[in-house]
Amino acid sequence: MDSSNTKQRKIALVIGNSNYNQSPLDNCVNDAKDLSKALKTIGFSVTTETDLNHEDMEKGIDDFSRSIRAGDLVLFFFSGHGIQREEQNYLIPCDDNRIQALSDLKYRAINAQRTLELMIDNDPFLIVYLLDCCRTYRLPNVPKSKSLSSSSTGMAAMPAKAGMLIAFACAPGTIAADTAPNGRNGMFTYHLLQNITRPGEDITLMLIDVTNGVVTGSKGKQIPYTTSALTQRGICLAPHQEKPTQPTKEPARSAQSILTSAWQGQYRYILIK
Repeated sequence: MDSSNTKQRKIALVIGNSNYNQSPLDNCVNDAKDLSKALKTIGFSVTTETDLNHEDMEKGIDDFSRSIRAGDLVLFFFSGHGIQREEQNYLIPCDDNRIQALSDLKYRAINAQRTLELMIDNDPFLIVYLLDCCRTYRLPNVPKSKSLSSSSTGMAAMPAKAGMLIAFACAPGTIAADTAPNGRNGMFTYHLLQNITRPGEDITLMLIDVTNGVVTGSKGKQIPYTTSALTQRGICLAPHQEKPTQPTKEPARSAQSILTSAWQGQYRYILIK
């Protein structure tokens, strides 16, 4: 389905957290602002949030989820810190100093799986869920011996339900580069920006090109990971470019037809005379 050729609503929630109390990041707010700008050019209604504490982040996600209507094309993007615990992924708000123990993640961070459940409740046509949050991170107030080991760095795989496409900046259990060649964005977001506005591009093919760009740019150190349960082919985020209509040309007249018309006109003139 080419979603760009319908009256379908396209909405996005884009969040970038850079100003962490304990472990600040350089590019995440830039990621959110730049992606929001790109999405608006291809017809999305975008809600952009940056440097959110836990309360505001939770409220923003809840409000956005309630705004979803049946049949919407929904895109969610988060750039910031994220970690996994017990096969659950958590998106970290900027007030990460409030996380005093691993058990606090349930109450002081955002459960990524829960956000998906909230969004799918209203029966959207499609959810595109993009996470650029696999950077090295250790809970600041949790003793090293109790924090996440190096083997569990990064995010856990998340199975997609029907009508979902989930893309991580890197493979489960690995970390992402925080800086791309332009010095402004993360590596994954940088290549996403290079491809997401291409007119009429199938979303799965677009993400293949994103993956190729990240793998090449990181020299194989970072490999994006995508899990998809799309139920239709040809889903495009950016509309097809409309070809300008050419003015209709009258068919060329043959020499014989021109002579015939001239003779008929002369004959009518003789009769009238």
